[in-house]
Amino acid sequence: MKRLLVGFLLIAAGAGAWYLPHLRVMTDVGAGYVAKQACSCVFVGERSLASCRADMLASMESVEAEVLVSGEGVRAWVPLLADRTARHEAPYGCTLEP
Repeated sequence: MKRLLVGFLLIAAGAGAWYLPHLRVMTDVGAGYVAKQACSCVFVGERSLASCRADMLASMESVEAEVLVSGEGVRAWVPLLADRTARHEAPYGCTLEP
């Protein structure tokens, strides 16, 4: 019984280690999408962040977002995995920071 549990934990740890890089890439893409869309919606469309969230894909609900206090931009993140910022620069619109 103990060997079975140890074996299962090793397999689960290996699967998690194998999947983590893919998960980081996908969360980075999602955070970038939310940051860019929200920035354009808030600063170009002149809407509130709450109303902009309703327009986004349902799969993006786990991505947090906030309007930056220090300037025109939006920060979006998935805790412990990804963090992206989009800034508004008139007259060009919003762009993601590298």
